[in-house]
Amino acid sequence: MLTPEAKKYSAACTSFTESLQFENIPAPALDMIKCCLLDWLGCVIRGHLRKHSDPAKAYVRTMGGTTQASMVGEKKAGTIINAAFFNGYLGHILEMDDVDRDSISHPATVVIPAALAVGEWKEKTGKDLITAIVAGYEVMLRIGAAMTPRHYEIWHTTGTAGAFGAAMAAGKLFDLKRPELDWALGNVGTMSAGLWQFLLDGGMSKFLHTGRAAENGVMAAYLATQGFTGPTRILEGAQGFFAGYARQEISPKVFADFGSNWRSAFVSIKPYPCCRHIHSSIDAANAIREKTKGKKIKGVQVKTYAAAVQVADILDPKTPQEAKFSLRFCIARTLMNGLVTDREFTNETLHDATTRDLMQKIDVKIDPALDAMMPHNWPSHIEAYLEDGAAVKAEVHSPTGDPDNPVDWKGIIFKFSQMSEGVLNDKGVKAVADACERVEDLRSTADLVQLINKHGRFPA
Repeated sequence: MLTPEAKKYSAACTSFTESLQFENIPAPALDMIKCCLLDWLGCVIRGHLRKHSDPAKAYVRTMGGTTQASMVGEKKAGTIINAAFFNGYLGHILEMDDVDRDSISHPATVVIPAALAVGEWKEKTGKDLITAIVAGYEVMLRIGAAMTPRHYEIWHTTGTAGAFGAAMAAGKLFDLKRPELDWALGNVGTMSAGLWQFLLDGGMSKFLHTGRAAENGVMAAYLATQGFTGPTRILEGAQGFFAGYARQEISPKVFADFGSNWRSAFVSIKPYPCCRHIHSSIDAANAIREKTKGKKIKGVQVKTYAAAVQVADILDPKTPQEAKFSLRFCIARTLMNGLVTDREFTNETLHDATTRDLMQKIDVKIDPALDAMMPHNWPSHIEAYLEDGAAVKAEVHSPTGDPDNPVDWKGIIFKFSQMSEGVLNDKGVKAVADACERVEDLRSTADLVQLINKHGRFPA
C-alpha cells in the first residue's frame, strides 16, 4: 500500500496545470467552458441587483486600491484581489451558477473570477483565459470528487476545493512553472475554508466562501511569483489537506486520468434559482403538476438522497434566501405554478398562506436506493396523493441541465438574457454572448467584463 507521502496528488495537479496548452483541450470541454462562462456572467449581473451584494460593494469601494481588474457593474476597477473576491461573491448570490455532480461543487464562481482578474491585469488573450479556466476546473473537480461525500457533510466544497482551482487558474495566467505552482497550491490549501454551519442561521456565508476562494487563489499565485514558498505535498501530506479535511479514504484513481478524462466537459447548468439538490424534485413536481391538471392534493411523499436533506431541507424558511434551500417550499411552488423562476423567491410568496398549507402536506425522506446513486445522479421520487383517492408518481434521476439532460447553447443564451434583463438590451446580450462563443479569438481578457459594463445599465 502506498504511504500518504508516496501518493503524488499535488504534483499531478501542478504538472497538469503547467503542461496544459489550448491545443490540448478537446472540443466538448471547450464548448462546456464557454457555456459556463456565459452562464456565470449572467449570474454575476443578476447578483449585482440583489441586496445581498451590498456588503461586497461597500467592501471593495471602501478598500479601494490600485485599479488592476474590472468588476461587474462597478464604474471603477479594483485590485486583482478585490476583483476576484467581488465577482466570485456576486456570482453565487442567486444559486444559479454551474454545478459538478461528482465533487458537489460550483466551479465557475471561484475559478473564473480569479482567471478574469489576473488575465486582465497581465493583458492575456482569450485563448490564455480559457486554458487557465480549464486547468482550474480540472484540478478543483478532482480534489472535490476525491473527498465526496464525507467532506461535504461539514465543508462547502466550492470554498475548499475551489480555492485550489482558483490558484491554478491564476497561476497559469501568471506563467508560473514548477515549483512556483507547487507553492501556490500548497499555500492556498492552508487557507482553504468554508463550513456549512451558516445554514442553521440563514447567514450569507456561502457568498463569502466563493469570494474568498477566488481571492485566496489569486493571492497564493501572486505570492509564488515573488518567491513565497509553500508546502509541496499539501494534498497528500500527513498534516495536509486530505488528512485534515477529507474524512474518508482517497482513491488514487481520481488523480490518474488528467488529460484523458476531462471533467470540465461534464458540468451541469442550473435552470432554477435555488440549491441544485432541489432541481430533480422540481422536475418531478412539475411532471406531477402536468399530470394532475389542477386537482387538489391531499399529501406528498418525497424520497431523495441524504445530501439533499442535509443541505436543502429547511422546514420553515424565514427569508427568500432560506427558501432557496427548502425542498418543501420549492416543491410547493412548482406544484402550484410550474417550474420556479426568481420571481418565486420573494417575501410575499414566502408567507403565502396557500404555499404554507401545501408545504405542511409534504413529507421528505431519505431513500437508501436513491442515495446509492450519488454522486453520479442526484435523484428524486415524488408521489402525490389526491383528494379523489388517486396517486401520481414521478421520478427524476438527471435534472434539467445535467450532462445527460443538457441545456444547449441557445438555452444558455436564453438564460443569460433572463438573468441580465433590465441591465442589458438585446444588443448587449448579443455582444457578450458572441464574445463568450469566440472567447479564444479575443485579444484581451478584459473585453468580457468591460463589454458588460459598457452596455449595462446598473443601479448606482
